[in-house]
Amino acid sequence: MHFDSESSPGFAIGRVAYLIRSGMATVLKNAGWPFSPEETQTLITLSDAGEPLSMNDLALLMIRDPTTVKRQLDRLVEQQFVERKASTDDARIVMIGLTRRGEQRLQNVLPLLDDLRKTALTGIKKSELEATLHVLRTMQKNLMEHR
Repeated sequence: MHFDSESSPGFAIGRVAYLIRSGMATVLKNAGWPFSPEETQTLITLSDAGEPLSMNDLALLMIRDPTTVKRQLDRLVEQQFVERKASTDDARIVMIGLTRRGEQRLQNVLPLLDDLRKTALTGIKKSELEATLHVLRTMQKNLMEHR
């Protein structure tokens, strides 16, 4: 049996993800931003949540290993962009939230990342983007259930 990588969504997704990540790295570096694209995504995820998240919830949302997320958080805490606090419901659970500094600094870099997003979407119709996002979310759901 011959496997045709060009007809595999996974290969195409991987290539686009690589180009987005390397584009983000360049944009962030040129802006003097101190964090990697992955650390920046952690900040964006926390910002989007609008409230502190437990380590497990954050790792689940990002579909990342909790150990990897913990390492990223160590740097973000060190730079005072996020803070760790014990949960008010259960002191054994550590909640992770953006600091005021983290939120303010993140808002400065988001327009630069939005420009990269717009570049990636050049020539793509809104209906095509919506269909693509629907397919990708369905694939994600299918694969999460398959784990």
